[in-house]
Amino acid sequence: MSCPESRRVLNLVNPEVVMRLSQRLFLALLIVFVDTAAFAVPLAALLLAYVLLARPVWFRDWVDRLYRGDPR
Repeated sequence: MSCPESRRVLNLVNPEVVMRLSQRLFLALLIVFVDTAAFAVPLAALLLAYVLLARPVWFRDWVDRLYRGDPR
């Protein structure tokens, strides 16, 4: 014989087990906010800062090829 506690957990229609809409919306907005905060890094600005500070050889070669008109 099963206990009433296990029946309550298995019943997915029970409001005690299913998340409320407000909880789901809060979690969804929290995930979107964390994702935006963590991954909204200005990649072009970081690349430009790297090129200005480190002056890599590959960038100079790329600019030279660009202005010479050589294909890749």
